[in-house]
Amino acid sequence: MSSNLLGELEQKIMNILWDSEEALKPSEVKVKLGEGYAYTTVMTVLTRLNEKELLSRCKKGKAYYYSPIECKEKFATTKLKNLFGGIISSYNDLAITQFVDAIEEEDPASLQKLKDYLNKASD
Repeated sequence: MSSNLLGELEQKIMNILWDSEEALKPSEVKVKLGEGYAYTTVMTVLTRLNEKELLSRCKKGKAYYYSPIECKEKFATTKLKNLFGGIISSYNDLAITQFVDAIEEEDPASLQKLKDYLNKASD
């Protein structure tokens, strides 16, 4: 399972669009991605994200402009809730212990945030 909710390039493109204050053309997304991506690849991913209903697109002149349908926080909240719910229902205690172990390994400071959150939730 990927550590992202989207593919790697999909995530990069979504981050570019979430960070933008306006809709972007594929060529503008390609420039923000940097070297290493063909225009056709960027177009394919934008089209796929539009088909997944993550992006809206509108035509201005000859070009399509793309923008996110939801803000990053709303997208992540929905996807993570579904992801975590499925993992916990399938693996229960193992999922919880592995989640805590992963937090401790990746970002020990976040473990304290989790403890603080759980203490508030139990009050």
